[in-house]
Amino acid sequence: MSFLNTAMLWGLTALAVPIVIHLLNRRRFRRVPWAAMRFIKVSVEQNQRRMKLEDMLLLLLRCVLVALLALLVARPVMEGLTGVPGSKVAAAIVIDNSASMGSREGEGSRLQLAREAARAIVDRLPQGSSVAVSGAFRPDEATADRDLTIARIGNVPQTHRHADLLLALEEAARALEGQSAAEKELYLVTDGHAEEWGSFSAMEARLRELAVGTRVHLVMVGTPAQGNLGISRLAPAAALPAVNQPFRIDVDVTNYGESPALGVPVRLLVDGQPMGEPWVIEQLNAGSSESATLYATLPSAGSHRVTVALEGDGVPFDDERTVIIRGVDEVRVLLVDGDPGTEARESETFFLRHALAPVSDEMRGVYPVKPSIVLASDLANEALGRYHAVVLANVADIPLAFADRLATYVEAGGGLVIFPGGNLRPESYNTLLHSKHALLPISFTESDGSGARARSVVPTETNPLGLDGDLLAAAKFLQAVGVEAGDRDHRLMLRYDDGSPALIESEFGLGKVFVFTSTADLAWNDFAIRPAFVPFVNRLLGGIVQNRGSSLNVEVGEPLRHRLDAALAGREATVFEVGDPEALGQLTRLSGVEGSSILEFDECHRGGAYQATVDGRPDPLLFAARPSVRESSLALLGGEQVDRLGESVSVVSWTAGSSAADFGAHRKGSELWWPILMIVLALAAIEIVLAQWFSRPK
Repeated sequence: MSFLNTAMLWGLTALAVPIVIHLLNRRRFRRVPWAAMRFIKVSVEQNQRRMKLEDMLLLLLRCVLVALLALLVARPVMEGLTGVPGSKVAAAIVIDNSASMGSREGEGSRLQLAREAARAIVDRLPQGSSVAVSGAFRPDEATADRDLTIARIGNVPQTHRHADLLLALEEAARALEGQSAAEKELYLVTDGHAEEWGSFSAMEARLRELAVGTRVHLVMVGTPAQGNLGISRLAPAAALPAVNQPFRIDVDVTNYGESPALGVPVRLLVDGQPMGEPWVIEQLNAGSSESATLYATLPSAGSHRVTVALEGDGVPFDDERTVIIRGVDEVRVLLVDGDPGTEARESETFFLRHALAPVSDEMRGVYPVKPSIVLASDLANEALGRYHAVVLANVADIPLAFADRLATYVEAGGGLVIFPGGNLRPESYNTLLHSKHALLPISFTESDGSGARARSVVPTETNPLGLDGDLLAAAKFLQAVGVEAGDRDHRLMLRYDDGSPALIESEFGLGKVFVFTSTADLAWNDFAIRPAFVPFVNRLLGGIVQNRGSSLNVEVGEPLRHRLDAALAGREATVFEVGDPEALGQLTRLSGVEGSSILEFDECHRGGAYQATVDGRPDPLLFAARPSVRESSLALLGGEQVDRLGESVSVVSWTAGSSAADFGAHRKGSELWWPILMIVLALAAIEIVLAQWFSRPK
C-alpha cells in the first residue's frame, strides 16, 4: 500500500488528542469519611472494572477514528486492486484525425495506429472511469460506458483537414473540468506533424499549464514518411467553359520529399473517365514544383467533375484534386452602347461584339456566346436575369431604377463589366453604384487627360487572367479614367506600366464586377485591334461565368453555402460523397432568404466530389472540397522539441506492436478512500451509541 498525499500522514499525530483528553478527564477518587459509604463500597468495587473497560473501549474507538481520518486525507492506494468504488479516473482522449494521419503505416495508416493506442489507453483505465473521446474537430461528451467509448474510437473519421491541436486541447480540458474524479488524465494521440503544432512555444506553454492539475500524455504514433508527391494547385483557366470545346486546366505538382521523382504522370478525368494521355513530368526535384497544362472537354451543359490525379503514394490524400466546372452551351451578354455612332464601326460596342463572338456570320448561330446590343435609353425593357453578363460601354448616366435592378442582378450571381469613355459622368456612377449600392469597389475621378505619353498594360504578379504579357505590351493607351479605391475588397488584375490601375475586379454577393479604366473602342487606345483584345474579353466573360459556380468549390472544413431557387426553401437535401459508395448520406435543410434558398452543408471533411439530392429538384447538385495544402508537408516535430515537451508531460511512442504497459503506469493502484470513509462513518455512529449507553445511570 502507498499514499498519494504522504504529507497528510502527519495527521496520525492527532492520535494523542483523545489520549490526553482521556487522561485529563479520568475519574479521580477523594476519600471522604461517610458512614453510609460502607453500604455502597461493595457495589463500586463490583462496577469499577466494567467502567474502566468501557472507557478504554471508547478511547480506542476515538483513536481509530482519528487515525482513519488521517489515512483518508492521505489517499491510500493499493496495487492490483480493481473494482473498488472511488478508484475511478476521468480521462479525455484527443485523436488527431487531420490529413497527415492518413499516411500509410505498414498495412494501415497512422490513424489506425492512433485508434489502437486509444483502445489500449481505455483498457488500462479503472472500471467505471469516465472517458471523453474526440477527434481534432469535434468533441464528444464523457461517458463511463466502455463499449460506447470503444465504438467512438472506431468512429473517429479520417479527414483531409488541417487541425488546430491547441483548440482541440482546450476542448478536452473543458471536458475534464466537469468531472468529479480526483485524478484526471488527458491523452493527445498524434503523429507530431509540425504544421498541426502551429506556434510550438504556445502549444508547449499550454501543455505545461494543463499538466499542473492534470496528468498529460503525448502519444506519438507512426514513423516519418519517406516521400510525397502532391497536387498543390488545380486552377481552371479564366476562359469560357463551353460544351465540346477544349478547356485548359493548370496544375501544380510538388515534390515534398527529399529525393527527386522521375517520370511523374499526371492524369485528367472528367466525371471519372480518363481524358486523353497523361501529362508526364520528366523530373521533379525535391522541394520543387512543376506545372502541367491539361485540356478537358465537357460533354454537356451542367456541372461536371474534373479531377487531376497522380499515382498513389504513402501520403494519399493529396494525390487527387477535384473541381466542379459548369459547362455552358449558350452564354448571353447584354452590351449597353453609350455611343452608337452613325455607322456600325463607330459603335462603342463594335469591337466588343466581334471579340465575344470571333467567328463568321454563318457560325454565330452555333457559337456559344450570344451578344445582344441595346442603347442606354432602352434599358427599362430589358430583363437582366436573361443574361450572364452586362457590359456598360461609355454609358453616360445610370438611371436610378436601373441602378437598383443592376445591384440586385449582380448580387444574385450576374456579372458586370464597365468600360468608360468620354460620355461617362463620374458623379452618376459614384452616387448610385459606389455610394448607394456599394456595387463598385472604386469611385471614378476625372480622366487623366489625352495627349500624354503612350502607356502599355502589364499583368500583375499573379497574372490571374493568364494573358500573354508580350501581346499586352503591344497595345498603346493614351488616356484612362482616374479611380480611387474604396473600403470594399477588390483585386488589381492589370496595371499600366506607370503603376496606375487598368483592370479592377471585385465580388458583390454571388456576382462579379470588372472595371476597366480605358475604352472598349479606339478613342483612347488601340487595344481593340490588337491580338490580346479577344482573349482579354473572353477571359473576363469566362471569369464571370465560372464565378457562378465558384461557391461549389470549397476548402475542406469550410461550409458549403450555395444559392438555389426560392421554391426549394425548407426542403430537405441528402449529401453523399461521390467517391465513397459506402458513405452514409447526411441530411440538411435549405434555408430561405429573399428571392432564393440557400443550401448549407458544414461536413466537408474529406477532399473530392459530393452530391446533394434536393427534394423537388430533378438533378442532383455537385460540389467539391479541396484538401488542405498545408498537410502535404512531411515535417514532424524534432527530437529537441519532443524532449522539451517531455519535461512537463509524459511522452510515449506508439508503433505497430507496442505494449500498453506505459499507459496507467504512473497510477499507484486503486484508491481506498471510499471504503475508509464508510468505516469512519460506521465507527462514529458506534462511538456515539456506546457513549450514550455507557453514560446511563447504573
